[in-house]
Amino acid sequence: MDHVDLRGVNPARLGGALAGLAIFDLLAPHGPAVGTWLQVIVLAVVTLPLATAAVRELLPLRSLGGQLLIGALGAIALTAVLIAIGLDETPATLTKLVAATCIGYALASLLQTTAEIVVIALLIAAVDIYSVAAGPTKVIVEHHENVLNAFTLAFHPLGSSGVAQIGASDFIFFALFLAASDRLGLRMPLTWTAMTLSFGLTMALSYALDAALPALPLLSLAFLAANADMLLARFGGRAGSPERD
Repeated sequence: MDHVDLRGVNPARLGGALAGLAIFDLLAPHGPAVGTWLQVIVLAVVTLPLATAAVRELLPLRSLGGQLLIGALGAIALTAVLIAIGLDETPATLTKLVAATCIGYALASLLQTTAEIVVIALLIAAVDIYSVAAGPTKVIVEHHENVLNAFTLAFHPLGSSGVAQIGASDFIFFALFLAASDRLGLRMPLTWTAMTLSFGLTMALSYALDAALPALPLLSLAFLAANADMLLARFGGRAGSPERD
């Protein structure tokens, strides 16, 4: 049975990721004016890796399971306060990131087998495609900007006062897949790298196609691709069961 070990979190690395994200995001609007493609590249290789690095550095807390929901509620409450006092960009994005991570790790504790995480990956990809194309997400994007802002993390592109938005739910599932890959003995470092790259690729495709695209399909694909041979081996009965409490 997992035990709670808060010492597993490295404060220096976690603080470095969060501080680096905050500082870069605050300074980005004051940077040089560059083309949109360069803005996308900087988001993909600097901003997003810093955000997902913070998720990774909180990974030792996954052993808290459902108790993390208390931390998530605290982060959500702090987010509401920050939005109310006008700090709805970088500060609120950081608290949303922590809340999403806590929720994702708490949900991951409910998954017991490889089959469950594979089904989740396939299901959320399909649901996200529908939601963005014709479902609730499409309605929110087109008609409820305030709701959209409340449930997305906003990152400043270089040299712009605008924001690039990624749904908090996308980070919830990023955390869920990362925790599952660690718990089930999959390739956690490769999973983190592939999923981080998937966010950047989704952003690039969204700009290239001039359309809002769902992030979860490529996130799910990245998770499955990073661990494909191990997942197939387990389903084919060619490996011992790695599932453990």
